[in-house]
Amino acid sequence: MNSRTLQMTSGQFFGSARLARSAASVDISHRIAVGAPEEVVTHTHQDAHFILVTGGAYVSAAGRAPAAGEIVLVYNPPGTTHRDHFEHGSGSFFAVSMKPDAAAAVLAELSAPAAPLYLTAVHQHGLAMRIAGACALESESLSLETLCLELLASLDARLKSRRRTPPGWLASALELLYDRYCEDLTVARIAADLGVHPVYLARAFRSHLGCTPGEFARFRRLERSLALLSRTGRSLAEVALRCGFADQSHFTRVFTRCLGLPPGEYRALVGSSRGRPARLQIDKTGPSHWRNVAAWAATARMSTRSRK
Repeated sequence: MNSRTLQMTSGQFFGSARLARSAASVDISHRIAVGAPEEVVTHTHQDAHFILVTGGAYVSAAGRAPAAGEIVLVYNPPGTTHRDHFEHGSGSFFAVSMKPDAAAAVLAELSAPAAPLYLTAVHQHGLAMRIAGACALESESLSLETLCLELLASLDARLKSRRRTPPGWLASALELLYDRYCEDLTVARIAADLGVHPVYLARAFRSHLGCTPGEFARFRRLERSLALLSRTGRSLAEVALRCGFADQSHFTRVFTRCLGLPPGEYRALVGSSRGRPARLQIDKTGPSHWRNVAAWAATARMSTRSRK
């Protein structure tokens, strides 16, 4: 290896970061590249990572770029040495970096490309866009981790077949999240408790529930918050902490984004002493796939109660 090659640490990229999120196994940032192309020297990345270009003409070691107007998404395996840059110097991109230890454990189970590759499948583009959106919306770390694992797993063609029936351990996963939604869980921790690989956990949730484990935990937090808001006089800050949100501000943002009104307004709506108070039906007010999630949550609730 050329002794002058710049060694990039995990999560390190050229360009200034406008937005950054970090979870147990991933680092995600949106970056702005400026300056002349020749300022980007040959460098080696320790980490497996994805580049989602959001502006500018990108030049990659992955080969011939997609046609103009198409989504540009690149996978670089660990140890990639290149001089990827923007043709005219300026551009913007999301960098999705898998932390080395976590990536090694996952890649050991996958048949992933050993060289840089442009990813062209629609579902891969969809996952990358969802990661970018989740990063911008400050989604839970568990959701970010799971989406990144799904994207990494998409590199293995052997995993494309969809299992028709849910695996037996999926019910246990739902019960775990139903009971422990307030905890700061990671994909690796949940998978270890269930005795399954993190990739299989992520794919099973997507295939059979249409969501990530983090989205299910968010559903459970919101479900619990609705009960506390309508049945108790606890402050919004206390409701937020009891339901696993970081603070009242985080609770208000998530509640409003998912249910269409702030928690204070919801409490006022259901707090009328006249008549029977109306209540939001979370599976009808939230995202469309939540009806299926609500059904799974009801099953997990019954299973949890039967154990008590």
